[in-house]
Amino acid sequence: MALDALSDILQKTETRSLKRNQFIYHEGDQPNGLYFVESGIIGLFHISESGKETFLRIFSKNSLFGHRSYFASENYHASTIALTETKFKHILPKECESFFQEQPDALRAITTELAKDLGKAEVRLAGLQDKTTNQRIAESLVFLKLKYPEKTWTRKEIAEYSCSSSESVTRFLTYCEDQNVLRKTGRDFEILDREKILSLSL
Repeated sequence: MALDALSDILQKTETRSLKRNQFIYHEGDQPNGLYFVESGIIGLFHISESGKETFLRIFSKNSLFGHRSYFASENYHASTIALTETKFKHILPKECESFFQEQPDALRAITTELAKDLGKAEVRLAGLQDKTTNQRIAESLVFLKLKYPEKTWTRKEIAEYSCSSSESVTRFLTYCEDQNVLRKTGRDFEILDREKILSLSL
């Protein structure tokens, strides 16, 4: 695993902290090394020319990010923001180059992980094209709640992740509550029946 390969350099790298809604880097910035999440949740999002914001993916504990742009020597294609209080490590380019020269197996492990991530992204994109709005919302609700149960997801974040609108998310949440498969508590929600909420979206 990439994490195992990076253990030496991570131990020597200072831990930094972020508050909710603080950015790490912005779309268009030049790549500046590698980033690693110690705790918390980082969101990756893209803003189109029309101003639409699309929530691309999430980085949680033990996630590595920023590596695609770094290895491709391309400006960041999206921005990263802390969705919760977060602790992370930033491995600077000079440190990366020195480390990978000394440990080429670590570079191989990271590029293998990167290739797997790209494959998953392609599958997810293909799946989105075949699904209805409610299917995308239902699957996003289940995924986000199962993977990150401690996070209170806003309607906007769910909409961005599911490639839908906040209004569509609100309507689907209300419908699911009426069907007794979901319970809303303030801004948060609890899924009462995962299988049924997925079947309701068909």
